[in-house]
Amino acid sequence: MKTGLVIYSSSIHRLAEFYCHVFGFEVFEKDESYALLIAGSFELVLLETEASKKALSTDKAREDTPIKPSFFIDAPLELIGEKIKEKGGAIYQPKSWNFGGRQVCDGCDCEGNIFQLRVGTNA
Repeated sequence: MKTGLVIYSSSIHRLAEFYCHVFGFEVFEKDESYALLIAGSFELVLLETEASKKALSTDKAREDTPIKPSFFIDAPLELIGEKIKEKGGAIYQPKSWNFGGRQVCDGCDCEGNIFQLRVGTNA
């Protein structure tokens, strides 16, 4: 089964740059209102609508969102943290813990969307 996620964005260009730089997504197709990013068997769709451009705040993490995507990575947390910061996101340290044999921590992208990092055991 393939999996995917749709994120409404105030700037698909900026958000696409973030996910491509940090997690290695590639732009499969795009226009001025959407971008389809792919990494392995995961598809990430970024949608920019008039409503999302007006409604989305980019100045702080949106911690009240009831869903949090997880990204499994096989790189040191320090390295991925630097990539996240380079593109305007943040990781929450020292709030990291072990779960399922992996180091886990939360972070947010450049538009405040919360995600979880699960580090190690060959992703």
